[in-house]
Amino acid sequence: MNPATDLLLWGVDHHRSPTEVREQLHLDADKANALISALTGDDKPGIVSCVPVSTCNRTEIYLEARKGFPVGDTLVGALSAAGLDPTLFLVDYGFQLRGQEAVAHLYRVSAGLESMMLGEPQISTQLKESYHRAKDHGPLGPVIMRAFQGAFRTGKRVRNETCIGTGAVSVAFAAVELARKFFAKFEDHHALLVGAGETGGLAARHFLQQGIGALTLVNRSSSRAGTLAHALSNGHSATPVVRPWSELSAALIDADVVVSTTGAVKPVILPEMVAKALKARRGRPLFLFDIAVPRDVHPDVARQEGLYVFGLDDLDGIVQSNLAARRHEIPRADAIIAEELDEFQDWIRNLDLHPTVGEFRAYLESIKDRQVGWVRKRESDEAAVAVDRHLQHFIKKVLGRSMAALKQAESREERLQHLSSLRRLFSEDPRQEH
Repeated sequence: MNPATDLLLWGVDHHRSPTEVREQLHLDADKANALISALTGDDKPGIVSCVPVSTCNRTEIYLEARKGFPVGDTLVGALSAAGLDPTLFLVDYGFQLRGQEAVAHLYRVSAGLESMMLGEPQISTQLKESYHRAKDHGPLGPVIMRAFQGAFRTGKRVRNETCIGTGAVSVAFAAVELARKFFAKFEDHHALLVGAGETGGLAARHFLQQGIGALTLVNRSSSRAGTLAHALSNGHSATPVVRPWSELSAALIDADVVVSTTGAVKPVILPEMVAKALKARRGRPLFLFDIAVPRDVHPDVARQEGLYVFGLDDLDGIVQSNLAARRHEIPRADAIIAEELDEFQDWIRNLDLHPTVGEFRAYLESIKDRQVGWVRKRESDEAAVAVDRHLQHFIKKVLGRSMAALKQAESREERLQHLSSLRRLFSEDPRQEH
């Protein structure tokens, strides 16, 4: 059976649109709530529910609408009311999907296959946040709810059953991953991050997630470094320490591994600074990762003993190797998605069974509860628990056999006849049960 509603998707993403377009269509929490309100009010009876999803790489609006309802004009008006330019969804930047194609896209997004960084796990959390925001706003329709629940399960399976999320695919993560290999116990060592921009923040998070013992931040703007340190201090055992830019040379003495990622036009880590630090370290090696463009580490620094310098070229080789390994996992991820889409389609085909089977379950549960109560009064709590367990098993078998028989009906007319028979069986006057 086809449901009375359909799933639709309007979106823009990094595959089709430049950053400036995605920025214009980004939905913060307030805009997302405004869009949901504009689409699901009492004056919009054709739209059952809406889940807007917005990240740095995509803005996608999932809608469950009654079949035949003209969604376009309503959505254009709602987008305008939320402060977005709807024309950007309708030109070359945007795309529209419906039904199974929309569900398949959602499953691929949840699995990380549509991400700019293949296999990245953050998108799953972002989807869940969007889903729960929409649920908090009001009840969701059965199709969109089932689609998102299936997407969460699909993403989890892909991450657990494939290696598509393993290995560093950013230079920041590659630097931390490589640094970790140099130390037997990462928790006994000290990292220094030079630069508190986006890449620096990413490297800092990776250091903390990998269990570094201590983390120091040095940035020309101490306030920016302080903001980053505050954001990083939640949920990690190592609280980042901020040191002023003037203490960069001294900070090199304490660090075992340094990641530098400033936006400076000239090198900021100079030979004399490193020489002084190495002397004070008394033979302890120092690992330097320069992931800045232009380079932060002066070329002459690498000539000194007791120092190991890695640049973007060194790390890019690791990133490309890991990306190739992730791409190798795509067929396995696609197979999982195909399985989950088949499950969703099976649910859609049998949507008409759910109300009757749900009522049948409730009927059997009510009989079970009465029987368990009778045993509890005349026997004991232990006996009642045992009876409850056995009857639950019995109900599961009865429902399984009933669903199998209903699904095997050769025609819609035969299925309706079976449903009618089932309703008659459990709709008798309960006084006739004994």
